[in-house]
Amino acid sequence: MTEQAITFQVVAESVLKDIVDNIVRQQTLATFANHVSIQQQTKGNHESNVPVISNFEIGSTKDIFGQDKTKLKTSEASRYFSCENCGRKIAGGRFAQHVNKCLERRRR
Repeated sequence: MTEQAITFQVVAESVLKDIVDNIVRQQTLATFANHVSIQQQTKGNHESNVPVISNFEIGSTKDIFGQDKTKLKTSEASRYFSCENCGRKIAGGRFAQHVNKCLERRRR
């Protein structure tokens, strides 16, 4: 081994290398420990460990936020909005489609 003059730059590089090595080691160990923990929690039948979300069942009347779908649909459909482009009153369920076409006509 050749001896190197000890300078500020050599010391700084050595400290930086040690810090980076320690960070990588800690992250690797933490990730591995997390992986092992997850494996231990999910041992056995994997199908039984999967939580069932009831809002996604076929025929459910609730949306993903737990609100009643039918009530939301009727309240949106019965509400009318005024188009700022043409001034017409449009049902809430068709407003986005109307604005898209209305603005497209205006550009021509």
